Amino acid sequence: MKKKIDELKSKLVGAVQTIFVPFNNKLKIDYKSLRKHITYLCSLDFVRCLYLMPYNGRYSQLSEDEILNLNRFCIKEVKKRNKIIIVSDPIHTSTEIKFKFCLDAKKYGADIFSSICREKYYSDKQIYLHYKKLSSAKIPLLVHLMPFLSGYDGTNMQWKDSTLKKISQISNIIAIKEDTKNKEYGKKILKLYKNRFSIIFASRKNLLLDLRSYGLKSYLNGSSVVDAYIDKIFLELFRNDIVAAKKFIIEIDDPFWDKTVKKYGWHRVNKACLEINGVMKRFERLPMIALNDQEFVELKKNINVIKKRLRFMKKFYLNIDFTTNEK
Repeated sequence: MKKKIDELKSKLVGAVQTIFVPFNNKLKIDYKSLRKHITYLCSLDFVRCLYLMPYNGRYSQLSEDEILNLNRFCIKEVKKRNKIIIVSDPIHTSTEIKFKFCLDAKKYGADIFSSICREKYYSDKQIYLHYKKLSSAKIPLLVHLMPFLSGYDGTNMQWKDSTLKKISQISNIIAIKEDTKNKEYGKKILKLYKNRFSIIFASRKNLLLDLRSYGLKSYLNGSSVVDAYIDKIFLELFRNDIVAAKKFIIEIDDPFWDKTVKKYGWHRVNKACLEINGVMKRFERLPMIALNDQEFVELKKNINVIKKRLRFMKKFYLNIDFTTNEK
């Protein structure tokens, strides 16, 4: 197990790509489009890991049977293309049911199992016992933190130091997905745990750049729903040219968040971007609502401005003279 864990941690660097789950016009999971989405991401040489997350994966809109079948499908599609796959558990359920999903993920060949413990009022002991139970499945684990949902004692937006210290005792927890937007907390968690866990940050790229000198190595894809090559360019600049990285953020990342996500919301925007790229339709199950046609046209105008800037950057940094779409 230790050898496998060390190998996985060494590969959890750069952008971890999120799998978005599409629906068809009858609001059933659109597995044909999902396969297309996965196939494209796996075809990119700079993509190492795909993550089927409970929120981007729309788990809150799925039954337990649907989640189980979705996990199995994604494991099969990703593993046959020799990439790392992380799958997740249902959001609102007991540890015992989450454990069954954990066992199933292991059985079907998942590399890592992600679990969210989102109740604000759990104690250190309760959280520890939850992950300790999952660890008995003997599969590498990822702790999915959502500070605005799984804060501590109903008041703090982050887990206490004692909580992270407690779960760090569980040897097969290899990674944390950290959703903080707080630079100081990001610095602290990297200082304390960057040598213990792979810490995957979910944030705008300006925060990622701020945390670079504190040991940040891994992050979620974010604005690369516009074009996956955003991650390839940003990673090169992140590692080698901070000045150019800052310019890239101003030109590409900031407009994505400020002109689209702030207006329409992250989950609605990501599906619409993937429709623009010809990957999937933007159908959603309630309570999620897809962009209407007018909103979609307005979004597309903003996205096309970003794509136009990106064409130049792809040619300049990567010697690519075409627009890469997921087709």
